[in-house]
Amino acid sequence: MSSTPGRAGTALPPAAGLTLTILLLGACASVPTQSASMQTAPELAASATQLQLRSFEMGRALSTLIEQAADSIQTTSPDPVTRRTALLWKVSGIPLVQEAALRLDPLVAAVDLAAFTIQQLDYFTTGSGRDAFGPQQSIAVAAARESERIVLASAGRNLKSGRLSPQFAISVRQWAAEHPMHGPTLTRATILDSDWDALGLSAQSLQATIGNVDRTITNITYRLSFLNETLAKQARWNAELAMAEAMDSPRVDSIYGIGTATLGSVGTFLDSTPALLDRQREALMRDVDRQRVLAFQDIAAQVRVLEVTLAQERAALMAQVGQEREATLLAADSVVSRSLIQSEVALDRLLRKVLVGALLVVLALLGSGMLLIQRWKAVTT
Repeated sequence: MSSTPGRAGTALPPAAGLTLTILLLGACASVPTQSASMQTAPELAASATQLQLRSFEMGRALSTLIEQAADSIQTTSPDPVTRRTALLWKVSGIPLVQEAALRLDPLVAAVDLAAFTIQQLDYFTTGSGRDAFGPQQSIAVAAARESERIVLASAGRNLKSGRLSPQFAISVRQWAAEHPMHGPTLTRATILDSDWDALGLSAQSLQATIGNVDRTITNITYRLSFLNETLAKQARWNAELAMAEAMDSPRVDSIYGIGTATLGSVGTFLDSTPALLDRQREALMRDVDRQRVLAFQDIAAQVRVLEVTLAQERAALMAQVGQEREATLLAADSVVSRSLIQSEVALDRLLRKVLVGALLVVLALLGSGMLLIQRWKAVTT
């Protein structure tokens, strides 16, 4: 993959309000603290938000290193070709850094920044750019080496152990060696060209990452910040590059012709800038619409899961209530049965006592009657 030189951003600041409004309308789902690929890397100590911020700040630091090194080469080199190459390094390298730092998945952004710095160092030491700046080559090598050092050190601080494993460093260096930069515009392959499964990514996890509205809003904010910081510089650098190309053109044979061609190139660039920004704004709005659709799809999926869960819990609750009701009825039946049995026993005892009492009364009456009869006979005789 390659990036177009001179492209420093993808949106206009006036579109930021509308962009954030549209995204916030869909931001109803909960935001996880880790991205899809970060969930497969338990050794990470930073959250997705922290890693995203650190990748953005690292992108700014690398952009500054490239700009300062290229300016130093332009200042110290008497060779116009070398100065033009240094200018082209700024025009091409800084947008590549920004694109790597603004990957939607923060873990992919961090890994891609590390891969970029290793590719750049290889390019200036052993690759096709090892003689790009002549006597000033050491300036570019020093900047590339410092870029690699600070990125790898920052990546180590994101881990629980505080440092990168040797296996990771070896694998990234091997990948960079297999995907070198080439050409004066630093054409490079990104880490997304590698094995996605090895990165813990899949079509579903990438969709989940894109659908994360919170990180998308933050990513757009960082992109607008890059745009505000570098748009004017990129316009000036492209104008300088157009002027250098016009001065090197064999068709220009006078100072007047050089000035006319240069002004024409600058005017063409300035005339095409609004259309370019409009295309970038339209692309951003399409991306926002796609992300909003993904966000609503994610919300709908979560609602469906919640409905199924509620239905299952309701069914389980009703089953439990039914069981408890049956147990209550059985307990009530048991209490009634015991009460009836106890009542029958008590009634039986009472009847026995009544019968015994009645029998005693009868016997008493019979005894009294016989005694009276005996006394009556005795009197009459």
